[in-house]
Amino acid sequence: MLRPRKSSERGWHLAALLFAFVLSCAAMPARAQDAGRPMQLEVVLNGNPTKLIGSFSMLDGNRLAATRQELRELGLDPRDSAAPDQVVVLDEMFGVSYRYEEATQRVLITAPEEQLAIKEYSLRSVPELTPAQSDWGGVVNYNLYTSSVSNVGGRPITINGMPINGLPTKFTGAPIAFNGASATFDARVFTPFGTISQSAILRTASLNDRFDALRLNTALTYSDPETMMSYRAGDVIGGGFAWTRPIRIGGAQVQRNFGLRPDLVTLPLPAARGSAAVPSVADVYINNIKASSQDVGAGPYLLSNMPAITGSGTARVILRDASGHTTESVLPFYVSSSLLAPGMFDYSVEAGLPRLSYGTTADSYVATPVASASARYGVFDWLTVLGHAEGAAGLMNGSLGAVIRTGSFGVATVAGAASRSSGGTGFQSYAAYETKVFGISINASSQMTFGTYNDLASVTARLDQGISVDPYDIGGLLDLSTSVQKAANSKALFTTAQPPKMLNRVSLGVPLPFYNVNLSAGFTQSLDAGNVRSDIANLTISFPVGRASFYGTAFTTISGEKNRGFLVGMSMPLGDVTTALSVSGGTSGVSVNADAVKPLDQKPGSWGWRVRDSEGVGAQRSAAVSYRSSFMRTEVGVGQGANGVVATAEMEGAVATMGGGVFFANRIDDAFAVIETGVPDVEVFHENRPAGLTNSSGRALIPGLRSYQRNKIAIDTSKLPVDADVSTTEGHVTPADRSGVRLNFAVRTDVKPAIVVFKGADGQPLPVGARGQIEGGEDFVVGYDGRAYIKNVGAENKVTIAMVDRECRASFNYEARPNEQVVISGVTCQ
Repeated sequence: MLRPRKSSERGWHLAALLFAFVLSCAAMPARAQDAGRPMQLEVVLNGNPTKLIGSFSMLDGNRLAATRQELRELGLDPRDSAAPDQVVVLDEMFGVSYRYEEATQRVLITAPEEQLAIKEYSLRSVPELTPAQSDWGGVVNYNLYTSSVSNVGGRPITINGMPINGLPTKFTGAPIAFNGASATFDARVFTPFGTISQSAILRTASLNDRFDALRLNTALTYSDPETMMSYRAGDVIGGGFAWTRPIRIGGAQVQRNFGLRPDLVTLPLPAARGSAAVPSVADVYINNIKASSQDVGAGPYLLSNMPAITGSGTARVILRDASGHTTESVLPFYVSSSLLAPGMFDYSVEAGLPRLSYGTTADSYVATPVASASARYGVFDWLTVLGHAEGAAGLMNGSLGAVIRTGSFGVATVAGAASRSSGGTGFQSYAAYETKVFGISINASSQMTFGTYNDLASVTARLDQGISVDPYDIGGLLDLSTSVQKAANSKALFTTAQPPKMLNRVSLGVPLPFYNVNLSAGFTQSLDAGNVRSDIANLTISFPVGRASFYGTAFTTISGEKNRGFLVGMSMPLGDVTTALSVSGGTSGVSVNADAVKPLDQKPGSWGWRVRDSEGVGAQRSAAVSYRSSFMRTEVGVGQGANGVVATAEMEGAVATMGGGVFFANRIDDAFAVIETGVPDVEVFHENRPAGLTNSSGRALIPGLRSYQRNKIAIDTSKLPVDADVSTTEGHVTPADRSGVRLNFAVRTDVKPAIVVFKGADGQPLPVGARGQIEGGEDFVVGYDGRAYIKNVGAENKVTIAMVDRECRASFNYEARPNEQVVISGVTCQ
């Protein structure tokens, strides 16, 4: 038996039904509105054809609507925060009117400027981005150096200018003696999955000593251009900013690496806004030099990424329409690499064990883990925020900073840091400003510490002690005994590793309005942790006179240990030789120096040399000559001083392996390419500059390529055999970091080519453009005078040639002649 509902239940039920009915009725027009009749209409905006077809919906038979995204692409911008796919009715946009022409299927829209979308035009030409590639291989860079000395004057043997007790006062041994040797190696193995690198030094002081081995850096590196990230494991250097002090650690590091994307603009460049009544051309001048020209449509526009250099400047935008009417706007700007473009995020994170006494026999890692992190983020085009943190057992250090562009005048940097360690709490302030006013460049910075401020560099370092030995006193002629070393070490200087209490700098650069004179001045004020103060001022001037350049610089200490010095001179090129004459002096005296240098070119087969004569204090004379072959650089030199004559010899190059071959080349610091032609003595060009010749195997190693950038490689076809065939004479490669790539030009000398001259039954050459085919072989096209270039021909050949109105057949015989172009004339096609 069913229980009847109470009146209250029936009332709630009726109310719910009524509410649902109202909602459905309210939703029906909306659904009908959303489902309006779709239309594809040509758009004319403010009387200017947009040359665009817009997707609209006709609502209620007389109202047009479109999504916000569609309207933006057509040039309209509803000023609201709705989603891009939100439908907007044109009748509801303030100030917008339109007329629909059914016959032409056009819509003519009139809108005020505040309802128009700002069209952005980037003035930066973006280089084509191609994926980086890396093959499997390895490289060993080497530098071999040796010297010998002759103490012909019998000079007393000293350490730091003082005679050594217990040792002979004069050298009476052989007139020429071995003075030491060293071998520096930088090896790496690269793969598509990363690069493993190792560097080391082997050295000895005398023929009787064994070689000391110093390991420098060991690291595994992998970079991902898509995420702009680099990962390192092994020996790394921490990241940081101007007020921080990075240290060497053995561990791991993760970094943002904008260098992996050469197409990316990381700093905010100036932009110009404006509005064009009709389609126009905008000419952009940077510092009165035309930089670019851009077509702009009618309506508001934004010219972004102006090609401006760092520093201050002025941009002029001249807008010119079809009638020749022009308007001009001036935009002062200041560009700084210290700023990041809005939304850009740069950071570095590392952790590991501190490394001390790098590059010495005392090299070691401290068994105390440390970590640091640095980050900067572009908030606005005028503001970049920065942060840094580092820590170890017993140390916490953190800092915050900001880089602020002050209009078109300059850039300011401010930062504050605090630390807490077992020694106490301390603080550090940093402020800097760079500007250019009336052509005067000003750079100023101030760094101050308060309390017991410490960082990773101070808590992990230990006091270093050193000994300064004049190489002409002993060199490698004698082995210092342990007692002599201890005596020298007793006079060693101890220095503190704590941050300075004060470090203030200011520099000025002033281009004077006459004779292209450049004047610069600087002042540095420092107070180290030991309360030793030093104030140094310097002044530099330079100006050209004809082909010569004159320069002068002077410095003096204002407080602390008194010292001063000067240098004045001139340099002038004479062909490919640069000559220089200078006079320098200080508290110890004056010297006159004369130099002549012919730089060593990068092209194999080039020679270079240099000579120097110095008279007065520290008088010495030296000369050296160098030669660059295709597989190494060599240099020999000789120098004469008050202590005798020193002769030196140096060899530098690289050994690389890739693609089953071993190559000897000049030093390879970045990337390289192995070019394969299959033909010897073919000249190879890198960016239109001669870079090498292929060897007897038809290969050439080309160093000096730029990682993650397109490198143009080309070959000289004039050295190819006349019967050779090559599909292309140039190519582009984009190598990964310090890696090698292969580029095969696929030169073929076994194609059996021939030039066949065809004529018709009437004795006239076959028409240009006729297409033919060898029976069972290659296609070909007939050119002028009936000539056709055909590859892979046999001893006996039958061809069919199709023309516009007919076909014909012919046959000919072929006999190969190596390194000679075979021409077969008089072949009749009928």
